[in-house]
Amino acid sequence: MSPRSRAARRFVFIDTEATGLDHTRHELTEVAWIVRFEDGSQVERQYFPTHTTDGADDAALELTHYEERIAPQPKTPAREWLPQFLDDARDAVLVGAVPDFDAQHLLRMCRKLDLEPTWDHHLLDVETLALPLISPGPEAPRSLAKTCLALGIEHDKDQAHGALYDARQAMAVFDRVWELLATLREEQAPLPPPVPLPDRAEGRGEDGPRAADEVEGSLSSADDERHRAADADRDPRSTPAAQDPTDADRPVTPEATPPNEPGPTQTTPTDPHDLPGGVGGSRSTTR
Repeated sequence: MSPRSRAARRFVFIDTEATGLDHTRHELTEVAWIVRFEDGSQVERQYFPTHTTDGADDAALELTHYEERIAPQPKTPAREWLPQFLDDARDAVLVGAVPDFDAQHLLRMCRKLDLEPTWDHHLLDVETLALPLISPGPEAPRSLAKTCLALGIEHDKDQAHGALYDARQAMAVFDRVWELLATLREEQAPLPPPVPLPDRAEGRGEDGPRAADEVEGSLSSADDERHRAADADRDPRSTPAAQDPTDADRPVTPEATPPNEPGPTQTTPTDPHDLPGGVGGSRSTTR
């Protein structure tokens, strides 16, 4: 039995693109979702919100192919697309790749328009959902691209970081996981063998190291950055403003290091500032 035929709950597969990772100053440039209704029917919607690029992160604009894919599109004000989303998402579970990042943006838009969020407080991250089926042991969630690869789902890096494409990919991962689990239960079979993380040294074909790094680095670091940005918005302790002002005056006491053993080392993240995930409208499909 397919995941769609068992649908007793509404799910909304969501992705957003923005001019950067800071919800307090960066703006949404694209929002897309696929609502799967309780009867299994689906509708896709995609909008390019009215926005400016003031203070935009250049790396974010490059990652989302802003000039080619987003800038030419007609823009839709939030007062038009947001009520549609809230209606589609009523009591629904939001599903995506780091959906908390998207939910934070949507919540901020609701506050601007004095609207109440309608979605369920549970959020479902497909990268985490798939992990027990692909990982040999505990590890951090993989990027959407690597998760798709591990599950045998085709992933086009040229379309990645388009909101509608990423929403579709998140839905594909969601469905694949439940299909695999249904088969395993039916056949009383063991879990499939784990899929090792791709070696960054592999896959350096005609496009050279840059192409391989884009898949293994930029796509995964986008999710990492989305996780960090979402965590920062959710936990005020992660921002300097929320720290105890007396902390600055407190001496820092380093931990003792045993003789002849190297002290702790610090590493500086080298990931670029990657940003996560039709003209306003919809398309209905029934599965």
